[in-house]
Amino acid sequence: MIHRTTATTRTAAAAAAVLALALGAVACDDGTTATGTGAPAPTAAASTAGTAPTGTSGPGSAAGTGGTTAQAGADRCHTADLKADVQIQDAGRAMVMLTNKGSRSCTVKGYLGYGGLLADNSRTDTATHRVAKPGPPVAVTLKPGTTAFSGLSWSSCDKADASCGVLAGLVVTPPDETTQLTATVLGTDGKPVVQFPVAKAGFTVGTLQPSNQGVLLG
Repeated sequence: MIHRTTATTRTAAAAAAVLALALGAVACDDGTTATGTGAPAPTAAASTAGTAPTGTSGPGSAAGTGGTTAQAGADRCHTADLKADVQIQDAGRAMVMLTNKGSRSCTVKGYLGYGGLLADNSRTDTATHRVAKPGPPVAVTLKPGTTAFSGLSWSSCDKADASCGVLAGLVVTPPDETTQLTATVLGTDGKPVVQFPVAKAGFTVGTLQPSNQGVLLG
């Protein structure tokens, strides 16, 4: 009889323990639901992910089609990215416009190199002298479609003089590049120039700048 009482007591104790565990589990579930952690709230990082930042924009361009000062991370412009227009202002002076025709921003700094084109489209060497005008070289970032400016000057000469170079066009080498592009040369009337004489002394070239202000030489 004593044995049966002990077994009954043990069974009752085990049942009580199971009931206590079950009640504890229900309390934990209630506590979790009450704090709302069953559906986690988005963290600050998650709430901003994929949202475009506000109050920022790409570098602004200078007036007209000018370039900007250097933009961090912009690679150097390569010859294939660019086109050059030479606009003659008066006898022996021109403004050179180097425009980014590509689809990415790129940077130019320094001086353009020049060579002459003859009537048969062959190339001829032309002496070039650099001057830090209107100021020292600056890095100019060109967004697609924007332009850097430089001055170009030369002395004219008599076409009959054997030392006179009669050019039909110009090729331009961008800074730090080894390949050239053919420039479009326009006269004061805005029409293409097919012939202009350049004295043996050659060209004087100014620095590339983000604005056309003050770039004309002479």
